[in-house]
Amino acid sequence: MVRTEVRSLESGELAAWDELVAGSLQGTVFHTSDWLQKTASSLNRALVILGCYEDETLIGGCPLLLSNPYKLLRIASSAALLAPYGGMVIAGVESTKRREKELHADRVIASIRDHIVRKRFDHVDLVNSPGLGDIRGFTRNGWSARVYYTYMLPINGDVFEHISKNARRSIRKAQKLGITATEHFDPGTYWELTKKTFAKQNTQPPFSRKHLMSMLDAIREKNLGEMWVARTPSGEVAAAEVIVCDQKTAHRWSAASSEEHLNTGAASLLLGEVITHFAERNYPSVNLMGGNMARLSAFLSTFNPDLVPYYGVELSGPRYNIINGLNNRMKGVASCITSKAGTGSPQRR
Repeated sequence: MVRTEVRSLESGELAAWDELVAGSLQGTVFHTSDWLQKTASSLNRALVILGCYEDETLIGGCPLLLSNPYKLLRIASSAALLAPYGGMVIAGVESTKRREKELHADRVIASIRDHIVRKRFDHVDLVNSPGLGDIRGFTRNGWSARVYYTYMLPINGDVFEHISKNARRSIRKAQKLGITATEHFDPGTYWELTKKTFAKQNTQPPFSRKHLMSMLDAIREKNLGEMWVARTPSGEVAAAEVIVCDQKTAHRWSAASSEEHLNTGAASLLLGEVITHFAERNYPSVNLMGGNMARLSAFLSTFNPDLVPYYGVELSGPRYNIINGLNNRMKGVASCITSKAGTGSPQRR
């Protein structure tokens, strides 16, 4: 009889985990032990990688980042700042039959799901990669679901035959202005450009400089990706992108641009050069990200990518629901007070 067990992986088992990630349809660079460990340490989270074993063979798993907000709630999450995906990873099976594949995936998901439920977390939030298209093992068992989107650009053949006229026009404009794009790793410049990008929207980056620098250090030290910049003829950085890679695709992990050069076509030229570079390295696709933000979607869709859904699942306990409800009420009260203060009658002098 086959014995299935779910337990936390030990440090000596991380090589087997990375091998599982590399061979799984769901596995991404964001599931690798290097990425997970750096994310956890940078955000002061505890990392647990759950492994599903069948007769001592690792057939699936799910990383969890644990936190304890307010010293009251036990939270488990698969995604974090600058880590868009996590969630389930399932080993492939040598079968062409749909039923056998579904039974295998269902067995892994059910085993890990039930293990997580027994831990009695106050809230669990798993954001799965686009490789997991079937979340019925969660939704049929009381978990709520959310749908996200990303843009996947196949890069076999001549990509530039299929991009929009607007994208080609922007690239030509940048070329006429003498803007060039090259691979160049400069974390300090990237942070300054990131601040300017968010300043255009009258907001601050959602992540700290320390966290960004920590992840950029990991990308460079572990050879997980590249940074590309577009420069004007005078050497000023007009746009920059960071690409992280796994064996399946290149992910457009982060991008920033200067408002002064927003209409130069620098961002389009830069993305075009990045696409060309990874096509030459025989990557089958580039994950352009950005499908969940209207402002980014308007730009990325000019490259004619495929819009691909991916799914999150959540499970909340009563204590989380109570505290979260109180927080939302307090935010509503604060918003109401601010609104009234801003619209009150002027004082007499």
